[in-house]
Amino acid sequence: MRFTWTNSRQLFAVGLLTVTASLAAACSVSPPYNNGGDGTSDGAGEATVPSGDDTVRLNQLQFIGSHNSYHVAPEAPILQWLDFFSKQAPAVASALGSAALINYTHAPLATQLQRGVRSFELDIAADPEGGKFARPLLPDILTLSVKRPTGMSEPGMKVLHIQDIDFISTCPTLIGCMNQLKTWSDAHPGHLPVIINLELKDENLPAPVDATKMVPFDATQLDAVDAEIRSVLGDRLLTPDDVRGSAADLRTAITTTGWPTVADSRGKFLFFIDNADKRDVYLAGHPSLAGRAMFTSSGEGQPDGAVLKENDPRDGSRIRDLVQQGYLVRTRADDNVTAPNAAQRDIALASGAQIIHSDFIPGESDRSTGYVVSFGTRVSARCNPVNTTAQTCTPAAAVEAP
Repeated sequence: MRFTWTNSRQLFAVGLLTVTASLAAACSVSPPYNNGGDGTSDGAGEATVPSGDDTVRLNQLQFIGSHNSYHVAPEAPILQWLDFFSKQAPAVASALGSAALINYTHAPLATQLQRGVRSFELDIAADPEGGKFARPLLPDILTLSVKRPTGMSEPGMKVLHIQDIDFISTCPTLIGCMNQLKTWSDAHPGHLPVIINLELKDENLPAPVDATKMVPFDATQLDAVDAEIRSVLGDRLLTPDDVRGSAADLRTAITTTGWPTVADSRGKFLFFIDNADKRDVYLAGHPSLAGRAMFTSSGEGQPDGAVLKENDPRDGSRIRDLVQQGYLVRTRADDNVTAPNAAQRDIALASGAQIIHSDFIPGESDRSTGYVVSFGTRVSARCNPVNTTAQTCTPAAAVEAP
């Protein structure tokens, strides 16, 4: 049987009374895990004027960034329903997200920037006609009194975690997110480069909750992503063409000329695609990413190989090797908001990965343990512990004027 929006409504309506009865006596959902206040610094004692950044390369710094940077925790009725449903239909629920694992909220992007964060992750979904995500399935069929997403009517890329389930964002559209970044950048023109990881979402949810059919990220939609990025940040992008220069390809460029200097990267934004399965389509007609706005993240040893994703730092040795080969590497300091692992964090920091994403960034420490990923500096950037050249990086190369 093919499930439609109506079928989905009927299916869940059958269990609505049971759900409601089960939740009536439930305790309220705990606040999001990451809303503590540790990890920030006023920069007292730090240099306030950059120095030496004209000889230090971008890949010789290390940045702390936020995972799912836009995310706002679903309201209690949704989290309670997910918890209930996971016990009734675990096979389906596994694709919908654990209530505990999505119960976190990040500050708006501009606030994170003010706290020193210089890398972000945005999940985007294609909506070429507009309105696809304006009416989320779960609150509609269960008549839940929860906040609905706004800003979803116009065509364009939308920013959300899980369609119909986990859909509230501090910036609902990619254009809106980038405008927030640009506004902040306008006011802080000497900022360190901001690195943005885009995860392209086009998988449908499993039946019977697959009412919202996702638009595949084919060549047309990938071109549309590039166009949106250029429409807001065109003159501030650090693109594959910029890094390649006159070299034969990106891999050659980063192992010979090297990455741009920190001085030349200030005020710039670098984007890369998280999805390995979109790499071939994105490269088609664009050898070594010629003319593209974003880098790929799975081209190890290939002409487009410049940025790589290694989410699990493991013991740090593989990342260290990749960094020493000239790659820009993204990893995660933690991958479980209910139990962040300080040992994983410390390995990630020591590995030399230039982009370290966490759900517990400065200003958003774990409420229960105080766990946070921070350098203890005003801006979450420092000299990379794994040096890739004979050039010595000093802390003044990684500062910004207040």
